Formats: sequence, C-alpha cells, structure tokens
Amino acid sequence: MLTKAQIITALEGAGVATGSHLLVHSSLRRLGPIEGGADAAINALRRCVGPVGTLAMPTFNGARQIAQPFFDVGTTPGATGALTEVFRRQPDVLRSYHPTHSVAACGPRAAEFLRDHHLCEAFGIGSPIDRIAEAGGYVLLLGVTHSTNSCIHVGESHAGVVKFFWDDGELPVAPIRLADGTIHKYRVDCSSSCSASFNAIEYPLRRRNAVRDFWLGDAVCSLTPCREVIAATVETVREN
Repeated sequence: MLTKAQIITALEGAGVATGSHLLVHSSLRRLGPIEGGADAAINALRRCVGPVGTLAMPTFNGARQIAQPFFDVGTTPGATGALTEVFRRQPDVLRSYHPTHSVAACGPRAAEFLRDHHLCEAFGIGSPIDRIAEAGGYVLLLGVTHSTNSCIHVGESHAGVVKFFWDDGELPVAPIRLADGTIHKYRVDCSSSCSASFNAIEYPLRRRNAVRDFWLGDAVCSLTPCREVIAATVETVREN
C-alpha cells in the first residue's frame, strides 16, 4: 500500500519541486491502494508544489450531455476520476467557468490561470491549460497515458487544427451560472476532439528527451513540460 511519504519521494525524484505548476491526469485504480486514499495523494501533491506552486486537475463533465439547468462550479460533478472529484470539493480549490471542460486548481496563481474560461475555447489559446503551459508548468500522468493528456488539445489549437465535432453542424448552447448568479450562455466549441491517437506523441516527446518516467505503486507515471507537449504536437501535426 502506497503511503503519502512514498508518493512525495517519487514525485520529488521525478523533478516536481516547490513552485511547480502541475496539471495532473490520473487513475487511482491503476496506482493501487493508497494509505489515506485520494486525500493522502492530494496532500502529497500539494506538499510537492509547495505554497507558491499550483496544483491543477481536469474536472471535465463532457460536451455530449450539457449540465442542466446550468453548469455550476460547486455542484456539477466532473467525470475525470476519483482524485479530481475529491480535489475539486476542497475549500481552497477554484474551478473555471467552462460548462464542459472546466479545470480546478489551488495555489496563489490559480485564479489567474482559470479566469475567463467561459470566454474562450475549452483548450484554446488563452485557456487555463495554455496559461499553465506558458508559466512553465508540467503535465503529470499518474497511471494514465497520453490519451488523457489535455495539453495535446492545446497543441492542436496552436497548430491551427480545424475540428468538426457536432454531427448536425449546430453548436449547442450551455448555460453557466456565474459567481454573481447571472446565467452566461456559452456556445459549446469544437475543442474536445477525439483523443484516440494521442499516444502518437510519445515518440516525438522522447526524441526531445522531454519525458521523465517513474514508478508509483503499480503504475508507470511520467512528468513532461507542457510547453514540450504543445511544441511536439504542433510539429507532429504539421509533419502529418
């Protein structure tokens, strides 16, 4: 059974340091049992980034079933795993106002990274994940592969990929309840394209020596600079 101390040792050994901005994609099931469960894992991650770093996780609820009667940052559940659900409910965690692909984060720069997500594309330029990348952040894959790596979607935006998502060509409107109680009507964008081929980025990243692998519990995990993921995606898209 993994302990909090073992998680901290593994993360620090991989290069997670105080002040890091960390986007975490995870599967607790693949890591195996953890003493203290999801809370212990989150506490370990918080300890590693320290008081001036940022811990961020996807809290996507998906674009195929729009939250009704509106998306609410506090009550609309995410669909990205047990770790993210525990994280988003913690009192100091903020969540971006995006009706289908919100991001949760804590730390001094969390509000800066998450602001105005309802005014841009889910994974577009200027979105939370793009801002984390610009700040020198890392994507941490805990028991998952690049098929869950949302930085690749941001890379597609930087590469100018044109996406087609809705079968009928009509983008639905998703209502968002903002902090002041007003309802913002967001026309859902096409950013959430299929990620089935995202593991194709593995070789370009390794060619760049950008991936740090490590074991955590039962799973192989990795740490990669978000900027490298975006750059490798742009390069790969333009080559193919």
